[in-house]
Amino acid sequence: MHSLRANLQALLLALLATPALCLAADDASFAKLVQQIGAAVESDRAMQTMRRVWETDRWFTFPKFRETAEYLKAAMTAAGLRDVELLEAPADGVTRAGFWTMPLAWDVKHARLEVVTPDPSPEFRLLADYQTIPTSLGMWSGPTPPEGVTAEVIELQRASDLERLDVKGKLVVTAQDPAGFKWLLARKGALGAINAFTENRDLRDGRQWINAWGDNGWAFIKGSVPLLCFSISPRQSDYLRGLLRKGPVRLKATVDSRYYAGGYPLVTALLPGASPEEEVLTLGHTSEQGAHDNATGVAAMVESLTTLNRLIESGKLARPRRGIRILTMPEVYGSLYYAQTYPDRIRRTVAAMCVDTPAAPYELAGTEYTLYMNPHVAKSYTDALVLRVADAWVSRLQP
Repeated sequence: MHSLRANLQALLLALLATPALCLAADDASFAKLVQQIGAAVESDRAMQTMRRVWETDRWFTFPKFRETAEYLKAAMTAAGLRDVELLEAPADGVTRAGFWTMPLAWDVKHARLEVVTPDPSPEFRLLADYQTIPTSLGMWSGPTPPEGVTAEVIELQRASDLERLDVKGKLVVTAQDPAGFKWLLARKGALGAINAFTENRDLRDGRQWINAWGDNGWAFIKGSVPLLCFSISPRQSDYLRGLLRKGPVRLKATVDSRYYAGGYPLVTALLPGASPEEEVLTLGHTSEQGAHDNATGVAAMVESLTTLNRLIESGKLARPRRGIRILTMPEVYGSLYYAQTYPDRIRRTVAAMCVDTPAAPYELAGTEYTLYMNPHVAKSYTDALVLRVADAWVSRLQP
């Protein structure tokens, strides 16, 4: 992860917490402050944090999410932040946060998908193995009996074709993301889906990550149907379609997964300000499979607060008037639960910044750093601040 991401994050947080620094400072003083904070970020440490978060989150189970949270709690404590808390939102498939229903917790021990007939090429016999590639299995996939289940596979060109196809008890391979019509697969009695959708077919061995498997929206809740869900690569999907053109194909699926009432972990900590009345918030989601989405965002936030706290404690940077709070949580579900559970903290929060998938080679032409500002009905000093900091730091790279 290039140091730019954590640098920019640290700069924005420091200046959100002390607006007078950016509004009153002349260009030279402002540039000096930007350089001081940006140069203090340790990008190697941010990379280590990113790798550690990814190593557990990539398994995409609730026990592994808890491991990630325990690590982040320890990292924030070691960084000298205050009031470090590991919280848990209910993951019971029933509790509401805002207008959203919290998901059921989910765990998986192993999962495989194999070609049974016709006799496959050895290279393509095993289509999916969760222990080797966790993205082989969609999150919240249902289980099979211990001995597995063998079923016919049928190709689906368009979701609308489901109304006329007999898919009962069959596995459906589709080039569309099956999460978007999982409810219809359930209604038609399908055994499950094999995702062949990809955002980039040039990644011939890549597998699209499926993290939505509910019947009425994103997450799997009580009442959702536990269908199977696998994900295969473009190379495998081409092979499977070639078999289907020649005749019937049967696959064997074996999945050891379970749903249960558990917890969705959140971690929060505070870099205290000179006054306790107001805070700024940086938040970003854990519980995702990608190193980019969103282990990089979490690492940038942790490194930002670590850097700022080190500069403050050493006397090199004045303590900001406002406290700076960090929140790592499941996307949407975690932030809704936090806002609903801690309204007093939200009332103290005068500005917030979400850090989602921030890593890319921004020093290269053709790439961009996307900053989403406030809607016109809620304009804030943060809009001017974001532009000023970006101009002072990012423009040095001349992309």
